Amino acid sequence: MVCKSVPKHHPNISDRISFCGQFDHKLAMSTTPNVPYLKGDYRPDIDGLRAVAVLAVLVFHAFPALLPGGFIGVDIFFVISGYLISKHIWEDLAVGKFSIKTFYARRIRRIFPALGLVLVSSLALGWWILAPGEYEQLGKHVEGGAGFVSNIIYWKEAGYFDNAADTKPLLHLWSLGIEEQFYILWPLILAFLWRQPRHASWVLPTVLVASLSYSIWLVQHNTVADFYSPFTRFWELGLGAILAHEALRTRALSNLIRECLAWIGLGLIVASAVLLNSKDLFPGAWALLPTLGAAALIQSGESTWLNRQLLSRSGLVWIGLISYPLYLWHWPLLSFARIMESSTPEPLVRLILLGTSFLLAWVTWRWLERPIRSRPRSKKMILILSILMLAILFAGEAVRKLDGLKFRQLDMLNGDPTTLVLGADRDKLQHECGLSEHDKPLFQYCLRSAARAQYALLGDSKAEALFYGLVREAPANMQWLMIGSVSPPTGHPDLSDKQQRKNILALQTVLNNPDIKQVGITVALRAIFPIDKETGFISNMTMPAALLDNYSREIAALEKTGKRVFFVIDNPTFPDPRSCISGGLTRSAQLNQYLRRMENPRCALGYSAHLAGTKAYRDFVDILQKRHPRLMIVDPTPLLCEIPNGICRVTQNGKFLYSYGDHLSDYANSIVARDLLEKIQR
Repeated sequence: MVCKSVPKHHPNISDRISFCGQFDHKLAMSTTPNVPYLKGDYRPDIDGLRAVAVLAVLVFHAFPALLPGGFIGVDIFFVISGYLISKHIWEDLAVGKFSIKTFYARRIRRIFPALGLVLVSSLALGWWILAPGEYEQLGKHVEGGAGFVSNIIYWKEAGYFDNAADTKPLLHLWSLGIEEQFYILWPLILAFLWRQPRHASWVLPTVLVASLSYSIWLVQHNTVADFYSPFTRFWELGLGAILAHEALRTRALSNLIRECLAWIGLGLIVASAVLLNSKDLFPGAWALLPTLGAAALIQSGESTWLNRQLLSRSGLVWIGLISYPLYLWHWPLLSFARIMESSTPEPLVRLILLGTSFLLAWVTWRWLERPIRSRPRSKKMILILSILMLAILFAGEAVRKLDGLKFRQLDMLNGDPTTLVLGADRDKLQHECGLSEHDKPLFQYCLRSAARAQYALLGDSKAEALFYGLVREAPANMQWLMIGSVSPPTGHPDLSDKQQRKNILALQTVLNNPDIKQVGITVALRAIFPIDKETGFISNMTMPAALLDNYSREIAALEKTGKRVFFVIDNPTFPDPRSCISGGLTRSAQLNQYLRRMENPRCALGYSAHLAGTKAYRDFVDILQKRHPRLMIVDPTPLLCEIPNGICRVTQNGKFLYSYGDHLSDYANSIVARDLLEKIQR
């Protein structure tokens, strides 16, 4: 359920779009198109198609190996949404009853009840289950969900330092944000095209082609942006809108063509769900498979054998009717269970959670959605729903601003979760490191503690983690700067030209700075040797001779200018320390049998196993030291592991040694920094 840089593909249910604008824009119909647009009847096969889409997503999220392309359900929903919403707008325009105010009021009645319930429930569960940092992030996500900008928030969060997708209980709301953003202006565009029908034949295809072309281009350069950007998804909703526009023309297709369309559509959907996987460049051109499949099924009509006999089945129609709350409920349940277990729950647990999702979805639909939607139109109801959603938004903001409510009872846990922090004082540092203003944007890290620094770190995010401790613990006469992310400057075949240039530029900047007396090289073990993601140990012990020479040349260049060099050995590799939080969540021993966070079994590591699993790396360091006798080797392992007991842990004295991933926390980098500073001063 986890993706490369990001976890992937959550659907939204088709026609639940809203906007809080309260202006009224009645459109006076001075002319009527030549072809009347009669209000269409309910199509049960479209609810069946919704069911197929949401079931695909549920299977993908709970059992990804069974349906590796199940994420395409989101694309099916986008097409359905574009079709139904555009069709309803044109129907209202045809009888002169379209109102912007009424349109958005209808969307509020459709979306807000179930969404508000799930957001409040997530906040309640998070109160009991989540550590402060996690709860703070959930507050931000609640705020994004209530404001319909979740896709933008997750887009900004995505990257190397992001936590796993399945530990974000509201990640699935990204698609709701995209639909909201699409429908802000879409009704006005359709209203214009209704009054100027001659433009519809080119405006709609132009929007579709432009958005699709942008998606195909962007997916080659930035898959995260392509996934979350509304502009790369609008073509999917636009495809549905074109289907609705074609219904205006009442063109009759032969029965044979309709039957063929239906089977082709189903084939495209099945093929995409089975053959695609999260490693494919998606959406891009691959999204054409499920979207064209959904479009073909819709266009074929409800009278075809496939739509009538399969998609219109009562069981599928029922799932389609509850698909919106079903989608809203299933992911938070799976995600909170993943957090509680600190790993993917057992198959039986996931099955039970899916069953619970169906139950909650039916209850939500039967006792919340239906009563609200069946009541006569009421301005008071719309006002109440809007105020409640605004209150939920402010509640999320409060949780975020209050740092995840640290006052909650958390002392039953194995460590203080407030110590899962890195770089708490980074804002106090100067964003300068001797680089020019032209070159500085190339680097992720360009930091210093004072105008004239005598000590420097070159490296990646591991260097950054140590740098904060060095700045914090150093005496006033020891000032530091850091440049990163960099690694040895030349000769590595896996480095891009841009990275090679960065590495050389960083090295030259330090070499040319006469104030710098000592330089530390700090890079992750994984930057030198490939490591197994499950064990954290080296997966290929072959000595990288070319890389060894690169490091040696860099050290020699630094020593030639009279600078002292030290090399910091990487710390043990652990899983995300948030998966290492364990212990009861209440004061009750009985309740803690159920409300208890389990620890990832990899959160404790045998010291001898660590040495054996990283032997080639330590041999690599030994060779470097033999080549450069003046090179100082700094090994923080004895400070981080309980060597007499033969074990390394994520916590020490009730504090977390690590922050995100296997990076030192502020608590640990102070411990390592004090030891390193003492060695440097000696």
